[in-house]
Amino acid sequence: IVESAMEGESLLGILPTGTGKSICYQIPALSRFDKTGALTVVISPLVALMADQVQGLVRAGISSAVTINGLLSLPERYDAMDKVRLGDAAILLISPEQLRSTSVRSVLAQREVGLWVLDEAHCVSKWGHDFRPDYLRVADFLERIGQPQTIALTATATPHVRADIAAVLRL
Repeated sequence: IVESAMEGESLLGILPTGTGKSICYQIPALSRFDKTGALTVVISPLVALMADQVQGLVRAGISSAVTINGLLSLPERYDAMDKVRLGDAAILLISPEQLRSTSVRSVLAQREVGLWVLDEAHCVSKWGHDFRPDYLRVADFLERIGQPQTIALTATATPHVRADIAAVLRL
């Protein structure tokens, strides 16, 4: 998966919990940021998952990941948005609902986004156990911006859910 991501392919990855789904986008994200300054946007369904990702990277000595979510205070939100806008963020973690925010869309428009990642991609599928309608809006958003490279990752998905994810995201 990492090799395909590094080569610019869009893909769906099904990996069991604890087997390294995050590294599948973190390595390409940090490599692109180092080479071109491109941002990677990770769409994740839960604030706790986003916080864990950011803290894990901080523990590894990587401070270029930020999250924008509804639990941030206004100063925290502005600080995160400034890091994205100014090119100090390599990875931005957001919930799909954040793409409704004019300010988030505006700050994303100011950066080259080299990779889009949908974590817990089963949420895209109406057949998945955690269907979230805002994930469908992500697919529409990606289509409007020209179907950029996208990696969809999840731990479990039946063949029907996999097909649905691939169809919805045009992978």
